[in-house]
Amino acid sequence: MHTIVVGAGIAGVSTAYELALRGAEVTLIDQREGAGLGTSYANGGQLSACEVAPWAGPEIPGLVLKWLGRDDAPFRLRPKMDPEQWLWLMRFLMRCRASARRERIAPNLELALLTRARLAAYEEEFAKAGVTLDYGRKDRGILRIFRDAHELDEAAREAEPIAKMGVGQTKLTPSQCIELEPALGSAMQRGDIAGGLYAASDGSGDAHLYSVALADGAKRLGVCFLTDADVRRLVIEGGRVKGVETSSGLVEGDAVVLAAGTGTQALLRPLGHRSYIYPVKGYSVTLPAPEGNAPEVSITDEARKIVISRLGDRLRAAGQAEVGGYDLTLEEGRARSVMDALESLFPQTGPARAGAEYWCGLRPMTPDGSPVLGAVPRFSNLFVNSGHGTLGWTLGAGSGAAIADMVCGGAPQLDLSPFSINRF
Repeated sequence: MHTIVVGAGIAGVSTAYELALRGAEVTLIDQREGAGLGTSYANGGQLSACEVAPWAGPEIPGLVLKWLGRDDAPFRLRPKMDPEQWLWLMRFLMRCRASARRERIAPNLELALLTRARLAAYEEEFAKAGVTLDYGRKDRGILRIFRDAHELDEAAREAEPIAKMGVGQTKLTPSQCIELEPALGSAMQRGDIAGGLYAASDGSGDAHLYSVALADGAKRLGVCFLTDADVRRLVIEGGRVKGVETSSGLVEGDAVVLAAGTGTQALLRPLGHRSYIYPVKGYSVTLPAPEGNAPEVSITDEARKIVISRLGDRLRAAGQAEVGGYDLTLEEGRARSVMDALESLFPQTGPARAGAEYWCGLRPMTPDGSPVLGAVPRFSNLFVNSGHGTLGWTLGAGSGAAIADMVCGGAPQLDLSPFSINRF
């Protein structure tokens, strides 16, 4: 069976690798020159099963109004004359209910736990081949810090359903936060920390390094990697997908998996299907980690809405969400606000500011905060693995395994019905 996977980010590379493990012939296609160079390139680095709840919630509409006009606004809306944007926004607002948020936690968490299991399996597979799957993984947990005691208490209550499913978070006092991560000492002295929630079983790592390493592993298993190739359209014949037309020519296959991130919707639209995957721009900053006083534990700053991860000798902070179409322009004010938030929490990073590298990417997001996984109606050999939003790293390997099971007809490791394209 020859399967074509479109997109070589976290989701696509994981899918290609999983298919190859099952003995499938695979062609992995990407418009860039290598793996993990799109949205997967410089994300926040967190493998965060503790934070799989969707963004959409009852507090979001009020916060968006509060943040209007601010460069450092964690969420910004830039309305466009684009029906796709307005349809997405309408469904997003319909999901801004506590009950709707709770509904998506269980399926997202199951997928995150499958990702954990698959990452461990990949490391074993690589070891058998005498190779290390090296992506700067740190198993030091994730600490969510809060400025407001009431918000901490509310977050602790919201974390209870996740704890019952196996991802416990420990409530910490300010002094316990500093004991866990001494680099937060300056924030403690200023009174910026009212307490925290610590998920010891979570971790962090470099998603780009993972994508490159797993792509190399997939090649060792026989996956053909077609780079610098734009996918122009899906070729349909007799109610099935015959293949994909690319800038390098037609590639034929028995099945096609769309893991094309924000490009997924454009490929589905001519077939009469809408995925409700829309781009949400995020920013990150990467800089040298300050010697002797850099955080080792991955941090989520709930007040500033940024995440911070130590990636070897580098430190990365990421955040912000802008619903403004497909524009990838890096706005200096937005980018520097992430650096400002990082330096506010960790003043010791200030001297390295001159060497900071700024980046922005388009997260492929659905209105309800869960990816689209599964078959496309009316096309038995067309599948989607996209729409992970900020959870691409946390859910990517599990998504690849689940889709590979479906494509190859194997026993499913996960019920994919909650992720169906028909749910919208």
